[in-house]
Amino acid sequence: MIKLFAADLDGTLLNVLHLTDRTILRSLREIRSAGAHFSIATGRTLRSNRAMGFEGNVAVVCANGSLVLDEDGQVIRTATMPHEFVEALVRAFPKAPLDFITAEHTYHLGTEEQHAASFGNMPAWRKVVMRGMSMTGGPEHIYECAPAQVAALDVCKVNAHVKGMEEAGEVAAFIADWGDDVVNAPFNPSMLEVTRRGVNKGEAVAWLASYLGISEDEVAVYGDGGNDIQMLERFAGHGHAYATSNGSDAAKAAAGHVIGPCALHAVPHHMLRTLRKGR
Repeated sequence: MIKLFAADLDGTLLNVLHLTDRTILRSLREIRSAGAHFSIATGRTLRSNRAMGFEGNVAVVCANGSLVLDEDGQVIRTATMPHEFVEALVRAFPKAPLDFITAEHTYHLGTEEQHAASFGNMPAWRKVVMRGMSMTGGPEHIYECAPAQVAALDVCKVNAHVKGMEEAGEVAAFIADWGDDVVNAPFNPSMLEVTRRGVNKGEAVAWLASYLGISEDEVAVYGDGGNDIQMLERFAGHGHAYATSNGSDAAKAAAGHVIGPCALHAVPHHMLRTLRKGR
């Protein structure tokens, strides 16, 4: 019987407009009413379990697993990167449009205008997603930070949009040189999404399951993109990993099971069928 459902957001749980809706929220209410648990599992940074229209009573695995919130919306785990890496990164690229994400805020070396300009070459739908990567709280974004200020932070994740960033190749090579300490696992090749090595959605969902007293074979996970692969692979061995049909080929291969598209609410419907079958 599945006791914890965990789903990526964009391309997976959310509808085609990258939003929650009545169908999604109704499915989560039924899961909770049945005594099971639900967790978001996203690369976005959600500092509240009521962000984006969620109604609370859900856990949040976000920032690719580097932040975990419980069902009361409290931060229960952070996985931060070595200060030495962050310090070296900001010293090497003091003007690069990088987002430094902590449990409290998202910090930028540049101005708000420079941050907005980094979205310039993105398709319209992806701009919506990326501008939603940090939600609620607030002042959510803090701009024009000194490198020394950022280097002193407990940084969970570093984001950057590659296209249009002059130093993109150099930044990627720099991150690769720190491969013993950090890993880049973006949802799409146009992004850099860097966390501490060993930190990913799969590891964080497994940690959350243990925290809730749930075994890994009682967990079902859903995803569609590059930063879901380790999560899908981890739980595929238990037979409960699912990729949406609109997902990447790599995600589908990792999951082993392919359901319908997010546009037709495949994930909410599949979760409810699984829940009812388990009863």
